[in-house]
Amino acid sequence: MKKIFNGLILILFAALVSCADEFKVGDAFLEKAPSVDVDKDVVFNDANYARAFLWNAYTSLYYGRPLNWSAKGNRMNMGAVDALTDCFTSGLSWDGVSSLYYSGQFNATSDYSAAVYSYSNGEEQWTGIRKAWLFIENIGQTPNIDDSEKERLKGEAKMIIACHYADMFRNYGGLPLVTKAFDPNDDFKLPRATARETMNFITDLCDQAYAVLPWALQSGEQEQWAGRFTAAAALGLKIRILLFGASPLFNDSEPYHPEASSAPSVAEQHVWFGGKDMSLWDDVVDACDLFMTRNQQEGNPWDLVQNPSNPRQAYQDAYYRRANGELLIDTRARATVSWYWDADCYYLQSYGSYGAMTPTLEYVNLFPYADGTPFDASFWDRQSKDHYIAEDPFANRDPRLYENCLVNNAEFGMDHVAELWIGGREGPANDLASDGAAFTGFAVYKYILDKEHMAGKQDQWPYLRLPEIYLSYAEALNEVGRTSDAYQYVNYVRTRVRLPGLKSGLTQDEMRKEILDERAREFGVEEVRYYDMIRWKQAKDFRKILHGIRIRRGDNSTYSYEKFSIKKRFIQDGEDGTIFFTPKWYLSPFPFVEMNKGYLTQNPGW
Repeated sequence: MKKIFNGLILILFAALVSCADEFKVGDAFLEKAPSVDVDKDVVFNDANYARAFLWNAYTSLYYGRPLNWSAKGNRMNMGAVDALTDCFTSGLSWDGVSSLYYSGQFNATSDYSAAVYSYSNGEEQWTGIRKAWLFIENIGQTPNIDDSEKERLKGEAKMIIACHYADMFRNYGGLPLVTKAFDPNDDFKLPRATARETMNFITDLCDQAYAVLPWALQSGEQEQWAGRFTAAAALGLKIRILLFGASPLFNDSEPYHPEASSAPSVAEQHVWFGGKDMSLWDDVVDACDLFMTRNQQEGNPWDLVQNPSNPRQAYQDAYYRRANGELLIDTRARATVSWYWDADCYYLQSYGSYGAMTPTLEYVNLFPYADGTPFDASFWDRQSKDHYIAEDPFANRDPRLYENCLVNNAEFGMDHVAELWIGGREGPANDLASDGAAFTGFAVYKYILDKEHMAGKQDQWPYLRLPEIYLSYAEALNEVGRTSDAYQYVNYVRTRVRLPGLKSGLTQDEMRKEILDERAREFGVEEVRYYDMIRWKQAKDFRKILHGIRIRRGDNSTYSYEKFSIKKRFIQDGEDGTIFFTPKWYLSPFPFVEMNKGYLTQNPGW
């Protein structure tokens, strides 16, 4: 822990980097750091400098796509978390996904720049946490800021801390709880708190922020202050963490790994609550009830983006357009993208051209027809490379399919439809392609769009969107036995893209599957599916063989479809029946260098 904080103790400020035009601060004074004492006294005796310090702390928040080759920007060595799920796969050989995870080689001594999430300061979480505590501890002395604004700003700082802990909690479980800005003489060897204590620490911070923040930004503020925390964001983050805690990973009659039950007592469990507590699902329901009630009382400023004449555009605006009334929390490294080959928006090349996140056939199959009829996945088993048909299996599907995945004959660019067939403009070069942007017969579309017309597009990470609240509400209602009440919230999300409601009479298990599938469709490429698979301990889905299709073009607009297995993942079931994925993978290992300092216990299996 001391190494993590070492640089933070000696220097109060790093050079301020804009997270967006509206948060841009370029005062030359703030770029120098003569000493902690001098800077702290000077900065917090000036209202503008104090605010700028908080805006700078915002830049530490998690941004889910690779930017560049910096410590923070080079996430997973230009790979993608979603490529570990059953929805996407990596078409690269050199990213962290392929080199460490698919090979089964990732461990506590691995290069953490290639990890799902870095406990070391590559993610800047410890920087952000310390800056936030410094702000909370010193803003009281700042002149020319009234008490109500100080409380609001402190609430925002608490949300910065809560977000960072939320990210770590979902990857590591119980954590050392930092409750102040450390000084050089402090003891840095904080022991791990239990998973439940960590969850409560996060939700308490959310409650404190909720109490002082406005429910939503006022009319006219949205564009200027897009990304600034609100009470709705605080309650939304609380719901996310309560849902994760209530799920079987931590909240079950047995721990996810045998080593998790080896602690002397339940009170010392770091990755297991010690049993199954159904009241945790009630807590999720209560938090969602409060969200819906408060939003209604405030005049429903938060609602799904709608466009009745163009439901696909409504969905794109929901994840892409800033200040849209749906983005509860969004983070970014810049305001807009200058062009597709922008060197500081590397996800455009990594995902769009190199194939770091290539859709699987399993994901495409999840999207029903536009009338709600499920797609019959056996269609592919009835095809062969020599059987050319005119039927288009990608036509008239859920509009979200076309926003998440580029599929054959979909609208693309200004002059042609997408050509995903072998030899087509967007397709694989030959029959033997086993990597690349479209080797599965599909390519990613979300965020990438048509590539060449990216100039001026907004660049943001949809950290938390409103549909997650609706679907979390539905999930919690289902788990407490109120399955019939869950329909309303799933169906509302589906209605945005003109899908009919779910069929009536679903059992609890059937509804659970529908909700998880709906989350996969709604939040493709938003790192939701990965954590859903973890919290529900879906080892079978991590292990299953995934597929793609080889598309060949015939005469008169006919195509043949050949299904094939993607044999890239060491974590899948081996053909000889050997299982390579084990439950230890649900949580990440703490880095070996941190373990050697003696203040942490390692996660099970590592």
